[in-house]
Amino acid sequence: MRKKELWDYENKKKHKASGRSLGSHLLHALLISGCLTASATIVISLFFYFYPSEATRTALAVQGFARQLAGARESEEKPPLQSVPAFRNLQQSSVHHSTVTSAMEAVPAVITAAKTLPPPQKETTAVEPEIPLITFSSSQGDVSHIGQTDEEVFLNDDYLVMLDSAMGPMLYYNQGDNRWRSYLYGGTDAMYQYGCGPTVVAMLINAFTEYDVIPPNLAEWAAINGYHSPNNGSRHGIIPGALSAYGLQVESVADADYETAAELLRSGHVLVALMGRGTFSNDGHFVIVTNILENGNVHIADCANFENTKMEWDLHLLLSELKHSSDDGAPLWAISYP
Repeated sequence: MRKKELWDYENKKKHKASGRSLGSHLLHALLISGCLTASATIVISLFFYFYPSEATRTALAVQGFARQLAGARESEEKPPLQSVPAFRNLQQSSVHHSTVTSAMEAVPAVITAAKTLPPPQKETTAVEPEIPLITFSSSQGDVSHIGQTDEEVFLNDDYLVMLDSAMGPMLYYNQGDNRWRSYLYGGTDAMYQYGCGPTVVAMLINAFTEYDVIPPNLAEWAAINGYHSPNNGSRHGIIPGALSAYGLQVESVADADYETAAELLRSGHVLVALMGRGTFSNDGHFVIVTNILENGNVHIADCANFENTKMEWDLHLLLSELKHSSDDGAPLWAISYP
């Protein structure tokens, strides 16, 4: 009995010892596994922190920009209102109702719309020296030619000339330029026939704002924002609507008499005139009155006829041929820097 009891005791001791050893091993294994998992998580997190993916970098950049923008808006102070000289018979133009409600919304509309055209970019260089100044003629202009499209273009297939104006140098655009004459305004109307509105505003925006635009840019902007009139060119609101959207000051000249127009030109304004249908235009036409001469005549920028742009014009004659319309500040607007 003593040997059997001793054998049972030793056998139980061995089983007990082996049981404790198995539990200890399991616990040890679990601890090691947990440590390895935690270490791997830390290593992976550190890797993505220092070497983020493209999506992560984009998200972080957007978050950082949003924080900077929020801080800038909180610290930004509104600039004081600038006083504008009050000219006789001038009224602030009302902007045509469209999908654009402010300049901040209007400018990106061109960038979004111009899918196949160069979007407007900030000007980084001065006027190219190879662009010549226009050679003016002392010949008197005849209103019977205003609005008639040029039958021929320059030998190099485009118009490249610089005009002088009361606001400064202005690159001349012609709606019949071969670079965009066949562009369909609103998808239906060829620029060379219906594009005087976008071409006029493109000249002013390109010359007197920080945006580098060409007529098709403004034609697409006008179509998107409700200023295109199918088979009829542009609604009159394109003048105050587009120019105000790009930051220029636009005022309606309520009583378009000679003294008021001459005073505006001498004080640094240019005028956009809506010429009426009649002896010289089939369906209305926009021209820019660029400056006034010592003899009282004026120069114009006629985007449909380059020869008209080189001549002197009797301001009385031009004012007498304005279109009889008053919508959106027509038929005469004064343009200046804000």
